[in-house]
Amino acid sequence: MKKIVRQQNYLKELINSQENRPISKETLRSTLKGLLEPLLDKPEVGVVLYRIIDQTGLKGLIQRLKFSEIEAYDFSDESENLREKVWANTEFLCVLTHRFVSIILWDSKTDDKNFVRYYSIYNSRLQEEALDIINRNSIIDVKGFHDRFRPDRRDNTLLNSSIRKIIENLDESSKDAVLGFAEEQTLEPVYDDNTRYIAHEIKNQLSICDLYTEVIRKYCAKNNINDENINKNLNCISRAIQLASNSLISLKSINNLDLKALILKDIISEIVDLTKVYSECKNIEYIVENEAECEILADKDKISSVLINLIKNASEAFEIDENVPKNGKYIKIKTEIDGDFGIIRISNNGKEIVDSQRIFEKGFTTKNAGSGLGLIMSKKAMEEQFGQLELVHSDSDYTEFIVKIGLV
Repeated sequence: MKKIVRQQNYLKELINSQENRPISKETLRSTLKGLLEPLLDKPEVGVVLYRIIDQTGLKGLIQRLKFSEIEAYDFSDESENLREKVWANTEFLCVLTHRFVSIILWDSKTDDKNFVRYYSIYNSRLQEEALDIINRNSIIDVKGFHDRFRPDRRDNTLLNSSIRKIIENLDESSKDAVLGFAEEQTLEPVYDDNTRYIAHEIKNQLSICDLYTEVIRKYCAKNNINDENINKNLNCISRAIQLASNSLISLKSINNLDLKALILKDIISEIVDLTKVYSECKNIEYIVENEAECEILADKDKISSVLINLIKNASEAFEIDENVPKNGKYIKIKTEIDGDFGIIRISNNGKEIVDSQRIFEKGFTTKNAGSGLGLIMSKKAMEEQFGQLELVHSDSDYTEFIVKIGLV
């Protein structure tokens, strides 16, 4: 009698080889959405291989995939694509196109039912190892897909779109961690594994964004593209990534204040570059009066985050209407000196703030999808720097906040 030798679960061994920390299932779902949604929104030639046992929160996306023009193959135990049912709790998603290849494997059998162990590869020649393992247990020719879609001859437009989508979706995954941080701000923080894992994963995705800004820089240099706007926009992305990364690091310690002498005009110039996109996307005039010649004592990251939050809020006081002229819509940032303090005024003529007496209450928000954390955390950040944040005016004509910070 011929002896039948069953295959091993080599996918699980590959997951173990990368030695990544476990991630939450919510973070995993957000990542899968980030990898699939850009391809589904703008279908192109490619193939998707997937084995997703737990489809919680993903059923709609998988249905879209099944009815799309994209070539897709299901490797669940019930499908006809498997040779042997050896993968048990191991699952995967492989997206292969001419411009973008991503492979993520995960195993849900961990000590905590809310977490999975994973392995991931993005636009790497190392994709061959995972695809070869899948091919060995596949009725269809996976090796043929590998030969068709190779990462050494593609640009990264789709990858960049996916990365942006991952970051947007991860924002939802991190919300509970941020809420927990705000609620316990008067206590010495105690961070559980969930918070650490989420922070770790967000930092990983930010590092990918950072890497691809460098890819774009090198591409421009190689092709003699010297566009001032491109360079400025890339610098803004890098600075935003740095601010986000520093915010994650600051979660680890309550003693994270870094007060330094800073030139106020330089801070405002950087903030204007970072936040100009908020006014441009809504056709709002951005007025800057940055004339105060002074040095302030502040934490650069913290005061930057406060100003960005205020300007973002100001832009959200207007409805999106790119086809309508500015018609007097404005966001204004103005600096001045008042005694021993530097003053930053941020105003707009958008909608009046309803119930303005409550805006610094924890959990209070006037936005449909707001968390009620931005202003209270900004106010606390200014107080930590021995400064102030106040709403000084809001009616149907205009709204104005002031940020007050000590001079050196």
